[in-house]
Amino acid sequence: MQRSIVTNAIDSRWSWLHKTGAVAALFTALLLLLGMLSLVVTLLQLSTTNSWVLIFQYNWLVKIFILHADFSGIQADLHGLNLLDIVILSLVSILCLSLSTVFRNTSKIWSMIAFALSLVAVILFVMTQIAGRSTVMLVVLINSFVMLRDKIFGKTTIYVGIFASVFLFVGDLTVGLHSNIITFLFEFGYVLLIIWFFLIAQSLLRVGRVS
Repeated sequence: MQRSIVTNAIDSRWSWLHKTGAVAALFTALLLLLGMLSLVVTLLQLSTTNSWVLIFQYNWLVKIFILHADFSGIQADLHGLNLLDIVILSLVSILCLSLSTVFRNTSKIWSMIAFALSLVAVILFVMTQIAGRSTVMLVVLINSFVMLRDKIFGKTTIYVGIFASVFLFVGDLTVGLHSNIITFLFEFGYVLLIIWFFLIAQSLLRVGRVS
């Protein structure tokens, strides 16, 4: 009941942006999920020629996982622009903008910092062709901590976001170090990140309908 009351207090002028953020979160989750599934398909050698399947394995998080796992016959290079990463970064930026309107009465400054960082991530990646993408984990971490002060998002969403970003950060900072523990944590963090985006999409859709 309390969460419903707080949701009703949200400014209805931002309803369209909440729904847009929900769609952005949903598409991000689906793109990450397709990346994981395409890697599984590749490892099982069910399809090695369908480029429409294999292209999804090239998001940078899957590449980092490949580098940690050191799969035989599968190469990964973190350098270079690709449309998939740009799309994911842009979707995350839209999501952060949407969340900043939800948190405008509880933690406006930190939510706007997360949004600004998400924009910087796109610019950095386009300019350097390698840097910036890990900012996604940082904005997930910031927004998850901001949710601790809010009544709209459940504790499951909050802690899934925190653990996902921490595990992925550890994997990102240790690229080149082959460790079964780090590989497992990174894989687990990737799954948690997908779940987090789905949970955020569900919450923002609810907020968008009520507001």
